[in-house]
Amino acid sequence: MSTLTSFEDQVMRMLLAGDDDALAVLRQQMEQAQVSSRKLTGAGFYTEFSIPSEVARLVGRPSFKLGDVNGIAANIKHGLGFLLYITDGAIAMLEGYTYDDPWPNDVEGLMLTYSGGQNPNRNMGKVKQIVHPT
Repeated sequence: MSTLTSFEDQVMRMLLAGDDDALAVLRQQMEQAQVSSRKLTGAGFYTEFSIPSEVARLVGRPSFKLGDVNGIAANIKHGLGFLLYITDGAIAMLEGYTYDDPWPNDVEGLMLTYSGGQNPNRNMGKVKQIVHPT
């Protein structure tokens, strides 16, 4: 098992940012998380996590995906997208992908944004709808 790369850490910080109790629990999980596997797909990657059983899970143990973080990079023409999978109330996997390019060995000049263009602010209304399913 290993820890996050600096690239993964940047993405995870963006995906888990915001003033919300569920996001706070997920940030606590990340403090204890270990990377259990990494797989390159050619157009992206999957990073799977192991969260110790004693670390708090989200109330109701929901499963959902957060995917409002995008990126641009100097060596990726059409941009990047990311999905964070939450399974049974715990962080399970980070997926990163390109929109029509091969995944490079190193992502150069990364800039992350929230969906909706260059807006630095996250749409917390949409995030709350996802992390607090009814």
